[in-house]
Amino acid sequence: MKRILILFLSLLLTIAATGCSPRRRKQSGTPEDTPADSNENPFQTGDDLSAGIDSIGHDAVNPNRDKDGKKLPFEYNGGEISIPYEVHASGKTKEIGFLLYIDGIAQPYKVDGSDAAYEYMHIFNLKENDKEHPFTFIFEPVTGKKGDTHSMSVVSVYAPSFMPDMKKTSGYGMYHSTLLSDYELHFNQDAKGKDASAMPKYPYLKNVKQSTEPITQDYLDSLSAFSGMVPITLELLNKEVFSQQFLNGQGGLIDNLKVNEDGTLHVTFKIMGYPGARYKSTFYINHKAITDGKNTSFETVLTKGNVSVIEADLELSQLEDFNTFYVVSALCNVQELWEDGTSLLKTPSVLLYKK
Repeated sequence: MKRILILFLSLLLTIAATGCSPRRRKQSGTPEDTPADSNENPFQTGDDLSAGIDSIGHDAVNPNRDKDGKKLPFEYNGGEISIPYEVHASGKTKEIGFLLYIDGIAQPYKVDGSDAAYEYMHIFNLKENDKEHPFTFIFEPVTGKKGDTHSMSVVSVYAPSFMPDMKKTSGYGMYHSTLLSDYELHFNQDAKGKDASAMPKYPYLKNVKQSTEPITQDYLDSLSAFSGMVPITLELLNKEVFSQQFLNGQGGLIDNLKVNEDGTLHVTFKIMGYPGARYKSTFYINHKAITDGKNTSFETVLTKGNVSVIEADLELSQLEDFNTFYVVSALCNVQELWEDGTSLLKTPSVLLYKK
């Protein structure tokens, strides 16, 4: 895999520091014919919280292709499916975690050995620069009926173990930045899902509500102020997708928030933009997908002139003393919108701490 130089580091740093995350910029190609180097996101900085990695790349190992070289969907034939994969990185820090989504729904998986546990993220500490590290995703899809073809998104998270200590560090910098590879999964059998007893459960959310609200000029002005981009207009929102997160009403440049030992924290997540984009958003604590006891990912179809809102109460008694919180919105209708550059979004990580 080739390296691609990042020329807009200042923009990336601005995005990482704000509460407003635009979707990935348009790239040429489609999910089937995008070259391997589009799955790489190298960067160099002099900031202690973003230095340490020069490049990263990951891709499926020898995926099936048609006669024109376009990627074909992976085939699901029942039971567990195994997908050989590989990742490489260079730099001082080479710790990489992976999240997996099927039709936008967070997918627990294990790696390699049959005794491995199912989890939403597995972390790899790569030893050598630029050397491919092979592993295998093993999972039973959480969704899918015979005849379906769903999006399958593989997302790397850089330095996922990093967490501010509120002594020397108070924010994440470029740590927890993501890199996406898109694929498809075709179902020759219904997905039955793994035995519930083997699946991770983190029912930390309650009182989940979904709604829409109209976009006002005041809202556009506030969105522009926190985005670090050109003024955001309704016309721009017909082409771009943005997301925001608020914790007890606080958003914007928040890097950390002190919370109570128990009780609840009110979480508000907003996503808006490209009409017709279908997203499923997942809330994470320490890279674990948290649920309301039933739903792991919450679906939103974006509509013109409106903000889609998901609100929930996070039970603080479930949290540790230090916790990383963020939201990932995975695009479901990738095939429809790929050429317009619409893609996955992750909000900046926020530290929730008790002491």
